[in-house]
Amino acid sequence: MTDQVDVVVIGAGHNGMAAAGYLAREGKKVLVVERMAKVGGMTSSGYMIPEAPNHLVTPCAVELLFARKSGIIEDFELAKFGLKTVDPDPTYAYLHPDGSSIALFYDYHRTAEDIARINRNDGKAYLEFMKTLNVMMDIGFPMMMAEPGRPDMKNLSKIIGSAVRNVRLKDELVALSKATADQVACERFEHPATIALLLGIAAGAGPVDDDGNAAAYMIFAVTHKYGTGKPIGSLQSFSDALARSIEASGATIQLNAPVAEIIVDDGAAKGVRLEDGRVIRAKMVIATCDPRTAMRLTTPGGVDRALMQRIEHAPSNRSNAAPFLANIAMSGPLSLKKHQDLRHDDADLNKAVGLIGTPEEVRDSFATARRGDIPDRHAMSLSPLSNSDPTQAPPGGSLAYVYLPAMAVDAREGWSPALKDKTMSSVISHLGEYYDGLDAEVGRFVETAREREKRLNVTNGCVTHIDFGALRSGVHRPATGFGGPKPPFPGFLIGGAGAHPGGGVSGIAGRIAANRALRELKKMK
Repeated sequence: MTDQVDVVVIGAGHNGMAAAGYLAREGKKVLVVERMAKVGGMTSSGYMIPEAPNHLVTPCAVELLFARKSGIIEDFELAKFGLKTVDPDPTYAYLHPDGSSIALFYDYHRTAEDIARINRNDGKAYLEFMKTLNVMMDIGFPMMMAEPGRPDMKNLSKIIGSAVRNVRLKDELVALSKATADQVACERFEHPATIALLLGIAAGAGPVDDDGNAAAYMIFAVTHKYGTGKPIGSLQSFSDALARSIEASGATIQLNAPVAEIIVDDGAAKGVRLEDGRVIRAKMVIATCDPRTAMRLTTPGGVDRALMQRIEHAPSNRSNAAPFLANIAMSGPLSLKKHQDLRHDDADLNKAVGLIGTPEEVRDSFATARRGDIPDRHAMSLSPLSNSDPTQAPPGGSLAYVYLPAMAVDAREGWSPALKDKTMSSVISHLGEYYDGLDAEVGRFVETAREREKRLNVTNGCVTHIDFGALRSGVHRPATGFGGPKPPFPGFLIGGAGAHPGGGVSGIAGRIAANRALRELKKMK
């Protein structure tokens, strides 16, 4: 059986659905094929703990963040299609071992005041730092939104305008974009708690000692201005709303439809063959899955060997450090032991993401991961999801989403059930120094990078598909020849986290892929 469409999109993650939605709104016949039984990809959730069937597990992303600014929510009228969010304020809170805390409020002046209670100089420094980060956001977000190699005048004018208005910060911005996150934190701040707050946030974007990683501090500016946006009912409700919206626009989504081959004939992509034998012919193929996976699906010998090798050598968790995720289901409430009681204000830290880990523990987490070892103490965050959204746990129960940004992809002794249990015992013991309620655990979902690789078909379990870095950005993401306006080979485009601007929930990569596909389709008329 053979079907014919204008565009076939591989992957019903949020970028794939965004690409399909933008194309459908332009009147194109679009089919999204998804290997799993539901939409969402890394923005999906489910009831995945047999012992706790009413606790809603989120195995990847939990926040919208960049989607609050990218326009995807408004473009697809997601509120109309069921999306509702909750926005705790403060959004994050660093929890110091001595019981003190630093809260990340919408109002960064309040955060500066919070920091000043611990260190007056750091409080003043944070205000100055935010001036720089706000400019970085004003320049950086239009750069994220712009198509690499073909910037539009709207975003280009924003970039130029902000750069001109803030020319006095030029050297500071350049230095920030080239530095390590650790370097910048230590240059600007004195107290370990303030440094730990910065490193705890930056660690989510990659190793804090990588050159250029300090650009991750733009997250502070975005969070202060737009909040994080946690969907009621988990990220799955966001994905479901997006699916309903694009289907209303005319796009079709087919689940349980793994791709066996991206058909390449005479050097051009012509469609896909599914594992069930069905063939979908298409003028364009947009792959929003892992780029390495996509290229391996192409017809053997159909794509230039140099392009194949270029993607094969693109880094995915090259440092051997990757996120380690756990969802812990409890039969009772979850609350902080002492940090809430020691607050000087009415800030509710029991709804904020708790950042745990001293500067030394953050650094050590990446160092031990590179060696393949498991640390005794951990750098991590705990999102008390059910405290702000009770729908994610049964009445009286609670759910904790635990994120460790740096754990070995390949452990020295190999990841076994025994090592996972030992690691989780260490994690829960550490968390127990900060939170009450973990002893009421009824079940857990834990996923190593290798398990994520198998479940989601992403190389080395890399949540951004391709590592971030100055050499893997813009037209060079995922690799030179793949990220520019021209398809790497006729009829084929990359449109997921492996493309510009990278990981995170924004839908920008999908929008860029859709615009490129529209131009290519126009040439075919």
